[in-house]
Amino acid sequence: MTDVRTPSRSSSVLKSSLLTMLAIAALGVTRLVHLALVGRNVSDATFEMVGLAISATMTAGLFLPGGLASAASKFIAYQEGKGDPDAARAVYRLLSRVGYAVSGVLGAIVGIGLWAYYGVDGLSVGLLTFAFSAYSIEKSAFYGFHRVLPYTRLELAGAVVAIGSTVVVVWLGWTAYLMPLTLGYSVLILGAWVLLRRKGPRKELPMREIAEYVGLASVGGLASAGLLQALPMIAGLLRVDIGAFATAVGLVAPLYFLPRALGMALFPAMAGAHGAGDLASVRKQADLTTRGLFVVLAPLFAAGVLLSRQILVVVFGPAKAGGAIVLQILLAATFLMVTQVAAVNALSSGSAREVRIPVTSSVLGGITGIATAIPLGLTLGEVGVALAYLLAAAVSATGPLVMVARRHELAWLGPISRAVTVVIGAVAAAVVVDRMTASWLVDVVAAVVAAGLAGLLLHGDLRAVLASRHR
Repeated sequence: MTDVRTPSRSSSVLKSSLLTMLAIAALGVTRLVHLALVGRNVSDATFEMVGLAISATMTAGLFLPGGLASAASKFIAYQEGKGDPDAARAVYRLLSRVGYAVSGVLGAIVGIGLWAYYGVDGLSVGLLTFAFSAYSIEKSAFYGFHRVLPYTRLELAGAVVAIGSTVVVVWLGWTAYLMPLTLGYSVLILGAWVLLRRKGPRKELPMREIAEYVGLASVGGLASAGLLQALPMIAGLLRVDIGAFATAVGLVAPLYFLPRALGMALFPAMAGAHGAGDLASVRKQADLTTRGLFVVLAPLFAAGVLLSRQILVVVFGPAKAGGAIVLQILLAATFLMVTQVAAVNALSSGSAREVRIPVTSSVLGGITGIATAIPLGLTLGEVGVALAYLLAAAVSATGPLVMVARRHELAWLGPISRAVTVVIGAVAAAVVVDRMTASWLVDVVAAVVAAGLAGLLLHGDLRAVLASRHR
C-alpha cells in the first residue's frame, strides 16, 4: 500500500518553515534594532551593561525553560501524531505550569545576581528573564499544536511593540532599556493564554521520559545556543572587549534564528513522523534540509563575512568597526551551528538513546569552548574568545551530522566539505582585505566575488538537492 502521508507532511513543513522564517526574522531584527538604537544613544559603559543583561537573560532562558520548550514541541506533536489530542493538552498543561514556576525562579536569581555584581536594574533584568523564558515555552507549544499562523501573527505584533517602545524609550531619554523587549515577548504570552489554554481530561503521561528529555534538552541548549548568548559575559570575565561581542551577537541573531525557523517547523513534524512510525519521512527531511542548508547558506555567509566591517559601521557607527574580526569568526561559527539543525532534530525527535547524541555533542562543544576561551582569550584577546566559540561550534556540529549520515547512509561529506571550505576561506580573505584597506567599495566587490565563486563551487550540489526534492 502506498504511503500518502509523506507528501502532505513535507508540504506542511515547507509552509510552516516559510511562516516561521518570517516570524523569526522579525524576532532577530527586533533584537538587532533594539541594540542598535540603544548603542547609538548611550555611553559605551551603559551599552556594555545592556549587552551583559541581555546576555544573562537569554542564557538563563535557554537552560531549563529551553528544555521545557523543546519538550513541549516534541511531546505535544508526538501525542498529536498518535491521534490523542487530550494527551497533547495534558502535556501542555504540565509543561506550561512547571515552566512558569521555573521562569519566575530564574528571573529572581538573574535579577538579584546582576544587581549585586554589576549594580544594574535587577527588577528589569528579572522581568525580561521571566518574559523570555515563558515566551520560549509558549512559542514551542504553538508549534506542537501546529498553530504556526497564529504564532507568526503574534511574533510580528510583538516585534512592532518592542521596536515602537524602544523608539519611545530612546526618544524620551528613559533608562528602561530592557522593558521594550519584555513587552514584545509578553504579546505572545498573552496570545497563548487566549488561543492555547483549554480544559481537558486528566491523562497518564510518560513522566519519566518527559523529565529525562527536559534535563537533556536543557543541558544541550545551555551548552550550544546558551554559549553564544554568554559570550559577552565570558568577555567581561576575561576583561576583553565586551562591546565587540555585544554587537556581534546582536548581528548574528537574525542569521542564527532564521535558518533555525526551519528546525522549529521540522522538529514537531519529525516527532509526529516518529509517532506514526514514518521513518522514511524523517530520513528524507533530514537529507534534503541538511544538504540544502549547507549549499544555500554558504554563499550568503561568505558574503556576510566580507561585509562585516561595513555592516558594523552602518548599524552601530564607525566606532564599532574594530570588532569586525569578532563578527567574522562568529559568522563562521554560526554557519556550523545552524546547518546541523535537521540532523539534531532527526535525533532529538527519536528515542531516548538518540536524544543523548546531540546533547553529548553540545556538552563536549561547550566544554571545549569554555576551556579554550581562557588561554586563547588571555593570549589573543577578543579574537581568542571568538576562536574558542568557533571550536565549540565545530565540536557540537560534528556528532549529530556524522551519526545521522551513518544511520541513514547519507552522502554528506562532499557538499558539507565544500560549503565549510567556502565560509572558512571567506574569513581568511576578510582578514587580508581588512588589513589592506578600509574602503567600502573593496569590501562590497570582495563580497560579490566570494558569493559568486561559492555559487560556482556549490552549483552541482544545489542541483542535486533540487533533483532529490522531486523524487
